Amino acid sequence: MAEREVTLEDLRKQIGKEGPPVTVEIEKGMIRRFVHAVDDPNPLWRDAEYARKTKYGGIIAPPYLLCAAMILTEPTDPKAPPGFMTPSIPDMKLPQNLKGILDGGGEWEIYKPMKVGDVITARTKLANIYERQGKIGKMYFYVSETNIVNQRNEQVAKATGTLILYA
Repeated sequence: MAEREVTLEDLRKQIGKEGPPVTVEIEKGMIRRFVHAVDDPNPLWRDAEYARKTKYGGIIAPPYLLCAAMILTEPTDPKAPPGFMTPSIPDMKLPQNLKGILDGGGEWEIYKPMKVGDVITARTKLANIYERQGKIGKMYFYVSETNIVNQRNEQVAKATGTLILYA
């Protein structure tokens, strides 16, 4: 018996589904390697003596370190194309006949600096799914929201991102 096609309504039932928490400790070596890799000379993340004299009292992580820390996992859907990656939301349904994916962009709101020793936890949930007709077929827009808190449960940042899936 042929498997029935996944409908937009089926996909929308996933809205609100949350992935597992992702926890990372912010450590000095991580910051050093990251700012070296992106060649950011800002002394606030590189120079301990300079950073100690600022309102932060020490080295902090550049806010865009969070962008690099967003975790993607292998898909749980066996019909996904080889090498295809999906957000870390377990058992997320994908449209059938998937042809490709495009990063639809994201927005970040940063509320607090991340200091050496902070432990941050990110939780991502699926906020919306909608479709549009494109030149090569249907496009499904998966909108996710990620809330990032520190070990004191203070909100550090919020991210909204969109993945465009072509079917």
